[in-house]
Formats: sequence, C-alpha cells, structure tokens
Amino acid sequence: MIAKIGKAGADTRGVLRYLYGPGRANEHTDPHLVASFDGFAPDPGRDETATRTQLATVLDLRVKQAGDRAPDKHVWQCSVRAAPEDRTLTDDEWAVIARRVLNATGIAPAGDPDACRWVAVRHADDHIHIVATKVRGDLREPRHWNDYTRADKELAAIEKDYGLRQVIRGDRTAAKRPTRAEQEKARRTGRTTTPRERLRTTVRTALSAATSTEEFFQVLAGAGVLVDVQHFPSGDVRGYKVALDGDTNKDGHPVWFSGSVLAPDLSYPKIAERFASVFAPASPESDNSRPAWQQVTDATDRLPDLLDRSDEGVAQAHIAVLAETLDALPLIAPVDLRPQLLQAAAAFERANRSRIRARHE
Repeated sequence: MIAKIGKAGADTRGVLRYLYGPGRANEHTDPHLVASFDGFAPDPGRDETATRTQLATVLDLRVKQAGDRAPDKHVWQCSVRAAPEDRTLTDDEWAVIARRVLNATGIAPAGDPDACRWVAVRHADDHIHIVATKVRGDLREPRHWNDYTRADKELAAIEKDYGLRQVIRGDRTAAKRPTRAEQEKARRTGRTTTPRERLRTTVRTALSAATSTEEFFQVLAGAGVLVDVQHFPSGDVRGYKVALDGDTNKDGHPVWFSGSVLAPDLSYPKIAERFASVFAPASPESDNSRPAWQQVTDATDRLPDLLDRSDEGVAQAHIAVLAETLDALPLIAPVDLRPQLLQAAAAFERANRSRIRARHE
C-alpha cells in the first residue's frame, strides 16, 4: 500500500467536488463514504438528500468556530492505494485502514473526542481518499508532524495484517528532483542539467574515487568544485558544502549546496560513516598508479571475499559503494569503454533490486 499526502488546501468543498465528480477521465465510479469522524456525516454519493455543500459545512464547522485562529490551509488530504495484485478490499476494511492512518498521523488519534473531523471517500476498487479539516475540538491545530513517514510505517503493518503485498520501502536516500526554477535557470544558461545535478554527479564521482574524507575533499577541489568545509570548535568536521565555479545568485555570490541537499546519503555523517566501515587497508599487491576504472575492476574481484567476511550492514555498504562507483565510472573511463560500463551499471542495479525484493518476500 502507498500513501500520498497532498499539499494542504483551503477549499473543502472544492476537494469534495472532485472526489464525488466523474474524475478527469470519467474514472470515478460509485463515489461514497466508507467512514467518517462520527459515522453520521452526510454522504452525497449514497444519500439523494445529501449534498457536497452540506458535507463541507459539517467538516468546516470547527474551522468556522476558530475564526482567525484557524490555519489558512486547513484541508488535509491523503490517498491510500493498494497494489494492483492485491485483492479487492471491502468498504469495512477500508474504513479500518482509514482510521489506522488517521491515528498514526496524529490527525485523529483513536479515542480522542477532540480529534479533527474527517471523511474517507471511495470512488474506485483500489484506493480511498481521506479528507480532514485541521482544527480540533479544542480549536487547536493537530500535531501531525512527519505524517507521511508515520502513515507509511502504519501501512507496512496493515499489509502484514491483511495479507497484502508488502511494498519495498526505500531508506530515504533518494535525491530530490530539480525544482522548476533550477530547470529554467539551466535552460537560460544553455545547460541540459541543473547545477545541483552536476554537483551531485561530481560529488558521487569523487566519493567513488576517494578512500578517506580528506581525500574526498581533495578530489572535489581538484575537479574544479568550490568546497567549503565547516568545523566544530573542537576542530572536527561538522559538514561541507559545494558550489560550481561561475554559478552565482543575483548578488554575484556562489550558490552553495550542502551534501545533504544534493542527496541524503551525501551528507557528511553518511560519508564519514561509510569510509569508516567500508575501506580496509590496501592490499600489498594493489597498484595505485593504475587508472581508476582499472582499480575498480580489482576491487570488484575482491568483493565476494569481502562479503563473505562481513556482517550484513557492512556488506550492504560495500554493495552501495560498488553501485555508485559503477554509476560514476562512465564519466572518467575511456570513451570506447563507456557503453560497456553503462550496461554493467544497469545490470548491477537490476540484480541489486532483485536481491532486495527477494529479502522482502
């Protein structure tokens, strides 16, 4: 199951108009409530005397009571979708799932008489939409910080309880897509990639070539990247940020990106942790004069033995390093070898996905 929590809105009736409407391609069928905050909310889908305006009025009651204290964006929305291969759940099952999600997120904790008002609407076999107004009975806003993570954790438990497909969940290391402003800036300067994307690639390449944090910063500086390393008063490294030479803001200052902004797994603590756990002293027969793309071949040959002698956490770190190295190698290897390296990286990624999927089955 997958949860999608949308941006907060200000038009309760507008949300209901969409949910009870035909959809953008007439895909909505039999829209109706499967559950509500008190079990008595009007249902425009099944009750001919009920209207969307009535339902919106019921949901917005506390928003009106709170007046200026109510948030401007008071509508909370969450869709919950089952996997294509899952069985069709009943309305009663979806009702329980909705309540569990609302409890987990803090929007409507179980047994709380002042919980937010909400409804769960179903207009397809495989998903529901939960709509809540973010004013509690005591006219305060709910505590729903980190609601997506909490909903996702609850859905993992629901999958087990209902015998549904257990979705493989990420570790939140995926890099964010560039913003529209970044894309437009890249187009204005004649680039096909944004500075953040170029820096991410450069940082990953440096990371794959280095064997210590000190060497990592040296490689970055040697690649022409502006590097600013921050320290604690003790002198220990606190973090780092990077910028492209020539990429400036309106005031002419470099546009800096911290490692964690480039990607969560490129933060300094993550990098330091990986260097500490992965890299062993070089073997006597290693030859650092060999090109990086040849050295990775040697490292790959040693990987099976390293995995045999490592616990699961360290083994996963070795695999992560190899995956990123394979991604970076086409940028530094001879041109005639790049197609083969790209194919190797793609094959490794598919194999790693299959391995992770097998662990969760």
